[in-house]
Amino acid sequence: MIVDLNLNRKHVIVLGGGNEGRRKVRGLLDQNCKITVLSDRLNHYFLQLKEQGQIEIVKTKIRDASVLENYSDLFLVLAATNDKVLNRMIVEKARSMCLFAYAVDDPTISDFSYASIINIEGVMQVAISTLGKSPIMSRRVRIKAERVLRRVIKKTDIENAKLQEFARAAAKSSFKTVEQRKEFLYSLMKNSRIQNLIKEDKTDEAKNTTLELLREWGEKE
Repeated sequence: MIVDLNLNRKHVIVLGGGNEGRRKVRGLLDQNCKITVLSDRLNHYFLQLKEQGQIEIVKTKIRDASVLENYSDLFLVLAATNDKVLNRMIVEKARSMCLFAYAVDDPTISDFSYASIINIEGVMQVAISTLGKSPIMSRRVRIKAERVLRRVIKKTDIENAKLQEFARAAAKSSFKTVEQRKEFLYSLMKNSRIQNLIKEDKTDEAKNTTLELLREWGEKE
């Protein structure tokens, strides 16, 4: 089962600063989460991210999994050291602390497997997974699928997704039931005025029109 783990404002720790640690950090940067990297090797990439305020770095030699006890607010632990036994110990320790855990060298002991992600404008994501059987094939298929999806998914689809997020938040206090809210949200995709504004790249006007329609719907309730 492929799920989209919500890391918004969560604390994620990456143990290990090699190539795998770098890949995992890169995949976290657009997740709006707090990222802490533990490593005794500090390369230019990590130092640059630290200077930009995107990650926190703790320079330390990771000798055992007890280092996790220094943190009380963790949500996700990524074991990315070059020691398979240590990675397993880290995963087991994380589980004992009721945390999600992943070992870069052994998906079978991890709580989840990494899918190969197609990310379009930071709004839409499509995951390709072989359930851990072959990460290489996941990447190959992702490259093929991405070419097609970037032709199929238009800019108007992206803007509609953004508007739906805005409208859903605005509608929460206006409707008593989920069904009413869904009906309103679907109506926006069928509304010619809204859709024309999106095509003309008039996003602010589309939002204002959405609020006008929301008030009209509220008056009918």
